[in-house]
Amino acid sequence: MIASLSWIDYSLLGLYLAAMVGLGIYFSGRQRDSTEFFLASRSFGWFPLGLSLMATLISALTYTGLPGQAYDQGLRTWVIPAAYWLILPLLVYLVIPIFRGLALSSLYEYLEYRFDSRVRLAATVVFVVWRMLWLGGVIYAPCKVLLIAAGWQVPAWVLIIPLGAITTLYTYLGGMRTVIWTDVIQGCAMLAGVALVVVGVWLALDGGPARVSEVASGLGRLETANLRFKADDPWSLWGILPHWILAALSFYVADQITAQRFLCAKSVFAARTSYLVNTLALTGMLGGLMYLGLCLVAFYHDHPEALRPDWVVNVDGQTREVIREQRGQKLLDPARPEDRLTWETVDQLVAEGRVLQPNSKEPFTDAAELVDPDSRRILVEKLAMRRPDQSPLAGEVILRRGVAEELFPHFLATQLPWGVAGLVLAALLAGAMSSIDSGLNAIGTIIVVDLHRRFGWGREWLARRQGKPSEELTDVDELVLARPLTLAIGVAATLFALAVSQIGEIFRIMIGVANTFGGPLLAIFLLGMLSRRATAAGALVGLVVGSLATMGLALSGPLARAGVPIPAALLIADIWHVVFGVGVTWSVAWGTSWLLGQPKSRLELRGLVAGCGTLGLRAADETIPIISIPEREDPEASRWK
Repeated sequence: MIASLSWIDYSLLGLYLAAMVGLGIYFSGRQRDSTEFFLASRSFGWFPLGLSLMATLISALTYTGLPGQAYDQGLRTWVIPAAYWLILPLLVYLVIPIFRGLALSSLYEYLEYRFDSRVRLAATVVFVVWRMLWLGGVIYAPCKVLLIAAGWQVPAWVLIIPLGAITTLYTYLGGMRTVIWTDVIQGCAMLAGVALVVVGVWLALDGGPARVSEVASGLGRLETANLRFKADDPWSLWGILPHWILAALSFYVADQITAQRFLCAKSVFAARTSYLVNTLALTGMLGGLMYLGLCLVAFYHDHPEALRPDWVVNVDGQTREVIREQRGQKLLDPARPEDRLTWETVDQLVAEGRVLQPNSKEPFTDAAELVDPDSRRILVEKLAMRRPDQSPLAGEVILRRGVAEELFPHFLATQLPWGVAGLVLAALLAGAMSSIDSGLNAIGTIIVVDLHRRFGWGREWLARRQGKPSEELTDVDELVLARPLTLAIGVAATLFALAVSQIGEIFRIMIGVANTFGGPLLAIFLLGMLSRRATAAGALVGLVVGSLATMGLALSGPLARAGVPIPAALLIADIWHVVFGVGVTWSVAWGTSWLLGQPKSRLELRGLVAGCGTLGLRAADETIPIISIPEREDPEASRWK
C-alpha cells in the first residue's frame, strides 16, 4: 500500500500545470480585440466545442462527487446523463438557432431583444452574483480533495492560491481560444483518469469486473429507481428526474459559462453538432464516474481495512462535548489532526471514553485491542458498524455521512502505483480548471458586453485611457478593459475560495443559495422563447419574485438546523429548489404579463419566439439595436434545418 504521493506524481502535476500556462502563452499573440478574447472570433468547429462543453460541466465537484453518489445510490444516478439526452430536441431545434442566429455575444442580449433593457440588466446582475460565489467553491473543492489524497498537513490556502493564480494567468493570456483548447485537453485527461482508476480497482479485486457486478448486485446498487414519492427524499425519481432536466436546461439556456460555446461556433451547424458531441462525451464521462462508484463499493466491501478509521468510528458526542468545553476547545473535528482517530491519538481518545464499540455503544477501555502493533494500523474492522447481513454477502460497513465523496481521492493516493496517482490527480485538477477558466471568461464577457458596452459602466474610464471619445471606442479598445478585468475576477474568486476555507458553513450556505438562481433565469428565457404573451414587466417581476422565493426556500434548511422554527412544508430536499424556482418564476411572470405591459407584435417577435418566423432571423426591415458582428453562414448548416 502506498502512503503518499511520490516525486513522480508531483512532477506529472507540475508538467500538467506548465502545459496549461504554455497554451495561454501560445495563444496570447492572437488576442487583438474583445471578440477574439471572449468568443475566439466565432471560428470554432463542432468537435473541440463539444469536448469543451463536456469539460466545463464536469467540475472537480462532479469528478469526485458523482462516484460518491453512485457509491451510495448505485444505478439510480442514471438520471443525470439521461437528462442531457432528454433536452436535446429543445436545444437543437429552439435554443441554439435563436442564440446563434442572432450572433449574440452575451445570452442576456436576447432578453433585451425579447423584453427590454431592464430585464437584461436584472438577469446580468443575477448571473454575476451567482457565478462569482460559485467560483469560490469550485476553486476550494479540488484543493480540499487534493489535501485528502496527498495526505498533506497544510492549510488549504497553500493550494487555493496557486490553483487560482495559474488558471487566471492562462485565461488572461489566451482568452477564450485558450479556454477551449485547454478544456479539450482537460476533458481527455478526465476520461483517462476514470479509466485508470477503474482498471486499478479491477486489478485489486479477486474476480475483477465480475466481482464488481456481484457486490453491487448483492448490496442493492443495481436498482435503477426509487418510485416512492417523498418530498425530503433526494433520490426519489419523481424529484430527481425533473430536477436534472431543468438543471441541465439552465446550463445551456440561461448560463453564459456553458452556452458561450455555442456563441463561439462558426455556424448553426457547428453549434448544434457540438451539443451532440458534448452529450456523447458526457454520457461516457458520467457513466464512467457512476461505474467507478460501483467499483469503490466492491473494493471497500472486500477491503474494509483500507477505510480510514474516522470514517467509521462511533464517538460519544455527549462525553466529547463535556471534555471539549472543559478545555475551552472546539468540538471534535476530523479535519484537525489531533481529533482524528490515528495511531498517535487512539490512546488519548480511548482514555477519554470517546471511542464506542459498534454494537453495544459502550466505550472501549483498552486501546491495545484497536491497533495492530506490527503495522501500526488502526483495526477498522473492530470499529465499524454493519448493515444487517444481505445474502449472499456479509453486511456492508456503514460510513459517516458525507464520507463517500472522499473515497475516490483516498483510493488513488493509497492504492494506485506511483505515476498513475499523479495522472489521476492531474485529471482532478483538470476538472477544476476547466470550470474555473470558463467562469472567468464568461463573467468577463458579461461585464464587458452587458454592463460596459450596453449600459456604459467604465466607458468614460476606457475613453480617457485610450485618449478618444467614448462613442468611438471599438472592440480593439475593449481588450484593454477585458484583460485586467479577467485578472480582477480571478483574484476575487480566489479570495472567495479562501473565505470558504476559513468560515466554512456560512459561506457554503451562501454558495448554495446563489446556485438556486439558475431556475428563475431559465424560466424567463423559456417564457420568452415559448410565449408571445409574456411582457417585459411580467418577466421582471417574475425574475425578482422567483429569485427571492427560491432563496428563501434554500435558506429554510440551514435555518431549521440552526434552531429557527420553519414550517414543515418548506423542509424539502434540495432537488426541489430548481423545480420550485422555475415554477414560481414562470407562474408569476405569466400571470403578471396579463396585468402589466403590452405584448409585442408578431413582427417585433419575429425570430425570437417559437412560431414567429425563422428562429434567429429578425424582420428584414428592422434595425438591430444591439452591437453584433455579421458573418457568413456555413453551408453545412442546411443539414440541420
